[in-house]
Amino acid sequence: MDTKEKEKKVLLSSRQLTDYREFVSESIHNLGPWWIERINWIKNDLGKGRDAFCRLLDNIRTGGWKPDRNFWKSPYLITAIITGMVLVGSSLYLQKNQLACAAYYNGQRIAVVASQQEAEKVLAGFEQGLEQTIGQDVFLHEPVQFKMCMVPRSEVKSADYYETILKKLPWTAGGVELCVDDQPILVLASQEVGDELLKCYQNAIIPDESKETIESVRFEGNITFRNKQVAVEEIVPLEKALQMLMGGGLKENTYIVQEGDTLWDIAAKHNIQVDELLQANAQLTAENLKPGQELKLASVEPLLKVVITSNLITNEVLPYETKTKYDYNLDSGKTKVVQDGKNGEARVVYRIVRENNRVVKKQEIERTVVKKPEAKVVAKGPRTMLASRGSGSGTLRWPVGGVITSRYGYRGSEFHTGLDIGANHGTGVGAAAGGRVTSAGWQGGYGYMVTIDHGGGLVTRYAHLSQINVSCGQSVSSGQIIGRVGTTGRATGPHLHFEVLVNGSHRNPLNYLR
Repeated sequence: MDTKEKEKKVLLSSRQLTDYREFVSESIHNLGPWWIERINWIKNDLGKGRDAFCRLLDNIRTGGWKPDRNFWKSPYLITAIITGMVLVGSSLYLQKNQLACAAYYNGQRIAVVASQQEAEKVLAGFEQGLEQTIGQDVFLHEPVQFKMCMVPRSEVKSADYYETILKKLPWTAGGVELCVDDQPILVLASQEVGDELLKCYQNAIIPDESKETIESVRFEGNITFRNKQVAVEEIVPLEKALQMLMGGGLKENTYIVQEGDTLWDIAAKHNIQVDELLQANAQLTAENLKPGQELKLASVEPLLKVVITSNLITNEVLPYETKTKYDYNLDSGKTKVVQDGKNGEARVVYRIVRENNRVVKKQEIERTVVKKPEAKVVAKGPRTMLASRGSGSGTLRWPVGGVITSRYGYRGSEFHTGLDIGANHGTGVGAAAGGRVTSAGWQGGYGYMVTIDHGGGLVTRYAHLSQINVSCGQSVSSGQIIGRVGTTGRATGPHLHFEVLVNGSHRNPLNYLR
């Protein structure tokens, strides 16, 4: 045999082997439907046989057919009875059971459905829907496998039940962790989602005020994205992630009580309620508060801080001064307005720094006097001494007129360190005495507050202001308008919170007002 014939034989054998493999593969693939068809035929034949056997029994019972004497001795009778029993038993078995497809994961049966085609269709649809929801490919550590089986019909579950089981499987995806200073705070589907989240968060935090000009916006801390294979259930959708960033998280800190501290001071300093301070510290009361004591402070803090610097240009009223001169032509205690006062106007530029929605710094960077104020001149009769209303020196004037809404001292379990005077929003607040402004700006729960040092250890505070008309370091005279009544900070309505401190300790303002 020459070489060409050998090559031809080898080629023929190779083609035959390939055709044989394709035949076997196709036969195996079609084996399931083929067996289903055979079983359906058997069920149909068994059903017909059962019906015929039942008709025969019914004819014997009703006398429609009477066998002869030798019939009962015939071996065909036993064969017929056995055949009938087999037919009836098989029919009953096939009525209660059916050929179905069992789904397995990690060697454990998870569900039984009508067919493998239905099982694969539900699996593919669920996987596709999950990928569309999170925007990433999803995976299982082990593939879902299928086996044909004969089971009771009650064990065959619906497609909805099978999909519920699929939800419980450990699906994973390639997500990213949003980290601040290398500490993970959220798991997202991708870095693109993370970039969109940061953009939406910035837009939600930036103040919507046309008078302000945004100077800069930056995130505090080093923000990074870390790729990681994560469980699908850990991935947070964009909308929910934005809500989490806006809501913040609970953080616990500690504080060492200082000399002269009160519960209200500590709560206001850390922007929390007194009740929250008491809940975080069991057995704590105003009576057992002492210097050196360590307190727990539980507060909600942002998961991600955005620092926003903006400029605010506003026109402010420059209040006029009241000058008094003595006129001996007037009776003692009588007064006469010699010249009406007129307020001036100033153009003021503030630089405001916010951490998220909270103002942490408000600094005056430019002031231009547009119109100078004109002083009010009042003529007064010979000087007379004024008596104090309380047991104190009576050297301070009332900063604002109005009804006292909360006095100095305990109100429930909370100690109120000042005097609350109710007044309309925007009412001018005057300095209780001449002195130097030591602070003017945002002070946590106090809101906008001005502090004035009058010398000799005497200090007054004016809190919850809607507007501040003085700056730190400025000298003020008695009665000069230093701000306006408001509701900033922790205030339920427009009022002035007025405090008096002597050598750093709070005193009852009523003992110092005249």
